[in-house]
Amino acid sequence: MRMKSILSLALILIILASPAWAGCGRWVVRDNTDFLADPLFDAAMESSTGINATSGSEAPAAENQTEDESSAPASTETAVQKAAPVIDLAGKWKISMTGDGSEAAGRSMDIILIQSADRLQGYGTITEGSSDVTATATGAVSNDGISLEVKVGSQKKDYRLDLVNEGGRLQGSYELYQAEKLAESGNATVSRSGS
Repeated sequence: MRMKSILSLALILIILASPAWAGCGRWVVRDNTDFLADPLFDAAMESSTGINATSGSEAPAAENQTEDESSAPASTETAVQKAAPVIDLAGKWKISMTGDGSEAAGRSMDIILIQSADRLQGYGTITEGSSDVTATATGAVSNDGISLEVKVGSQKKDYRLDLVNEGGRLQGSYELYQAEKLAESGNATVSRSGS
């Protein structure tokens, strides 16, 4: 009986230790992993938190960079300033769509956009006939115009809008994709909503 207890205890210890031998629980991070370096995210974080805002774990790396930069010759410019956005799109917007589909007549969006330099994000509702559906929006602003993608997750619908600024009003076209297939296209007119 004593031999069975010792043997059982040895087997239990071997079973408990075997995951450690297999290397379970270790994360392998390679230098080519794409989420480690995202220049757009880094720029957005820098602009929102300031260039000197770092967490405790990043402080030694930041100090080393400062030492390396101080040994380099000083440039005439102190820092590169980002250009101001072409148009300020932050706020409430009403998007009216007229398309070639039978349902397009009563379709509109009320979207609240948040702008960070040339990037947009937001949320709102899409009115189709008599029903309202929640949606999220992402996009970008450039010298050529505004691109906006509005997603309705519950219905797997994506609205892709390409807009230009014409005299304070945004106008352009939209495409409606259902299950990643083009279902409808038409014209979009965007104006600021009252507060």
